[in-house]
Amino acid sequence: MPSSEIVAVIDVGSNSIKLLVARSGSTPDSVETLFTETIETRISAGINQTQPKLRKGAMQAGCQTITELVGLAQNFQPNSLRIVATSAVRDATNAPQFIALIKQATGIELQILSGTAEATYICKGLACDPQIAGSSRFIQMDIGGGSLELIRFQQGTIEQALSLQLGAVRLTERFIHDRDAALSSETVAAITAHVQQQLADSGFSFAKDAGPMIVTGGAFTVTRAILGAQAGMTIDAHSAELMHREITALKDKLIHLPLHDRMAVPQLPVSRADIIPAALITIDTVLNVAQRNSATHSFYNLRYGIAAELLGQ
Repeated sequence: MPSSEIVAVIDVGSNSIKLLVARSGSTPDSVETLFTETIETRISAGINQTQPKLRKGAMQAGCQTITELVGLAQNFQPNSLRIVATSAVRDATNAPQFIALIKQATGIELQILSGTAEATYICKGLACDPQIAGSSRFIQMDIGGGSLELIRFQQGTIEQALSLQLGAVRLTERFIHDRDAALSSETVAAITAHVQQQLADSGFSFAKDAGPMIVTGGAFTVTRAILGAQAGMTIDAHSAELMHREITALKDKLIHLPLHDRMAVPQLPVSRADIIPAALITIDTVLNVAQRNSATHSFYNLRYGIAAELLGQ
């Protein structure tokens, strides 16, 4: 029987802030989802500056969202509640001000995760996914607003983990100067070349014997939802296996649409319409470099890893 202990995790990402309320599942090391909520709150505007700094309005919006999610979590009377932040806050020079703002509003200390801690929790979260549990080796990719995480996982241990500054917001700010227009071929080529160079410089190994590609994060969730809508089905009904050719076709379609038309694409959140081209170019480029024909999407991400830890798993 599931444990009566309930935990809550709020993940303050670069592009969205997410809540998970969970308890132990009915099988060993599983996590049962009781409630989830995602609020699009882009706190990472300006992240591509030489000295990244969270803007005052972004901090206030982030604080408001976190306070709202804390309230939703408390409806479940969790035994513990943890708030964590990743790339955008980790890189910001004024992160202490944001931490103080959250502490004043909620009474809870915001924890900034290192790249290593983020990778560890993501892997721990993936271990809770029934479709991945038992897999001896795989490569995990997570793309957010500020960074791209790559982890090579084998026999229960992390062999290699990297956090690259290839997030969708960061690349959009750097390369896309007119967000209302369709992308030029020069812009697409520039983003592609930048991602290829960053991957080459990183030394990350995509060896075929490293296993399949497992993907997490908002960009992949949105991609799966759009592909599902195109096939007339819900995101859950669409296969978790995302074919590379499908992703390439979607990228080619969306980069040629102006922002106004992108905003009308079914299942593409309006708040992500400006950054989805950079995200899809990055995903397509990584799959090309990795020589993978598909990637398996998982909903079990960072929050599930932290929840598992709080539940003593």
